Amino acid sequence: MTETYWIKKQSQELFDKALQSEAEGNTDAAIGYYQESLKIRPKNAQTFYNLGIAFATKCKLDQAIRCWKRAIWLEPNFKDELIKAFAIDDELSETIIGDEYALYDYRKVA
Repeated sequence: MTETYWIKKQSQELFDKALQSEAEGNTDAAIGYYQESLKIRPKNAQTFYNLGIAFATKCKLDQAIRCWKRAIWLEPNFKDELIKAFAIDDELSETIIGDEYALYDYRKVA
């Protein structure tokens, strides 16, 4: 599916609703909006990253890690963001989010 202006706009509107829901403390609604946004733009690394944060907030760590791995696969720079955001040391980062991205140097193949 080619990303048109309207696809991006609709996805962004859902992403914005998710951010607003999180700001209001409604993480469940935010998760729903992020997931709807990803149905429209399934290659949006930022949305996967934020969805991971929302899942982590709900203590759904397996789902959070899957989202973060997908975000990193789509945009490798998100690995640095996660390490900074959660003050993860290098050794622990390999355990949590893996090093397969560095080993195989995946780039936006999706």
